Amino acid sequence: MKSIYALLLLVALVTTATPSSGRQRPTNDPGYIDTATIEAVFQSEATLEVNLSGALLRMVAEAARDDDRGLYELLGKIKGIYVRGYTLSDTDAQAIGTRFSDIAGRLVQDGWERVVRVRDSEETVHVLVRVLEDRIDGLAVLVASAGENETVFVNIVGEIRPDEIARIGRRFQIDVLEDL
Repeated sequence: MKSIYALLLLVALVTTATPSSGRQRPTNDPGYIDTATIEAVFQSEATLEVNLSGALLRMVAEAARDDDRGLYELLGKIKGIYVRGYTLSDTDAQAIGTRFSDIAGRLVQDGWERVVRVRDSEETVHVLVRVLEDRIDGLAVLVASAGENETVFVNIVGEIRPDEIARIGRRFQIDVLEDL
C-alpha cells in the first residue's frame, strides 16, 4: 500500500504545481475508464481526486524535459492520469473489495488483461492493462484495504512501455510500478 500512496503523492505534487485549465479527457481511448464507474461504488465524495490530461499533462511533461528525459518521454505518450481515493470503515472495505472485483471482471470482459489480483481478508488489489497490438494503452489499479481503511483507483491512459513504467517506479521508489 505504501507504494500506491507514493504514486498518489507524486501525482498530487505534479498536479498542484500547474494550473488546471484546458483539460480534455481521452474518453474514447481504449485505455480510459470512466471515473463515474468508480464514484458510483461510494456513498461519499473522494478524499483524493486527480484529473491530469490534455494541455495540463503536456505542461507537466515539458517541466520534466530537462530534469528527467525518461519521465518527459513517458508523459509525452500518456493521454491522462486519473486517481480517486476514499476513506473506508472496516465494514465497507470488504464490500468495496467485492465491488472492485466485479469492476475488474467487467474490464477483463471488455478486453483488459489482469496482471495482478490479491484477495484476502485485509486487502483486495487488482492491476489490469489494456493491450492493443503489441503495446499497453492503459493501466488500472484498484485497491481496497481494510487494514489501512483506504481505497485507491488509478487509471493511466496512453501508450505505456513496461520498461518505462519500471524505470519511473525505480526513480520515485514506487514498488508497485517496479514489479510491472
